[in-house]
Amino acid sequence: MAMAKDSPAVKFLGGQHKVRAAIRVQFREDAGDFLDVHEFMLSAIASCLDRFGGKKWPGELDPDTVAKMTQVSQLTALFLHGVDPCEVAIAEGLYGQAAALVRQHMEILAAMDEVWAGRRVPNRTPNIGSLPDSLRPHYGGLSEMAHASVPDYLHQLFTGEKGDLIGASIVPQYNAGMALFLYRLELGLMAEFALRQDHALRAAYGEGFNEEELKWLAVGVAIGNKAAEMLPNPEAS
Repeated sequence: MAMAKDSPAVKFLGGQHKVRAAIRVQFREDAGDFLDVHEFMLSAIASCLDRFGGKKWPGELDPDTVAKMTQVSQLTALFLHGVDPCEVAIAEGLYGQAAALVRQHMEILAAMDEVWAGRRVPNRTPNIGSLPDSLRPHYGGLSEMAHASVPDYLHQLFTGEKGDLIGASIVPQYNAGMALFLYRLELGLMAEFALRQDHALRAAYGEGFNEEELKWLAVGVAIGNKAAEMLPNPEAS
């Protein structure tokens, strides 16, 4: 028997969605040009996928490359399936869940690198040592958030005050600093994914991103760098 439309579950989720929608409005104001970076990068990636989607691998491709391409294709799907959930989690204040998704994206890229290097070991977490210095140092912090292992993080993200009451909020609380930190990390990972996508396609077909798609990526990177320069410098305060 179905419950009434105003059941406690419906009320709970309705309250969650209402707060998350309000947080997204705040996030869009603070994220500014970084939103355009996301769109440019994803447009380049999606356009490239559309051009190669369903295209058979060349018959002369050697078996080793076919085996590696098979694994990389699976990792590609896993990465792309997480792009939208990650954006939603960041933009709507679900920072613990966002940290887990960003962390997974780091591991997927590292797994791709291991496949091409012939070092991929089944049932083992990929070694992120192949990722650039701008991304790799944040892996530990993401793991601590995802695993809820640092009480200070939980206090910062979930504890709120309402009059004399102090306690954990069951609805998301907007944290601009955390949101921008996670979003910029995700943008960096999307750029790294594009590099690996291009590498894989060239290994299989001898061609990758076309001129227009490369332009979109370049514009996205340029906008992102400019937007990052405009952010407050915490060391200057």
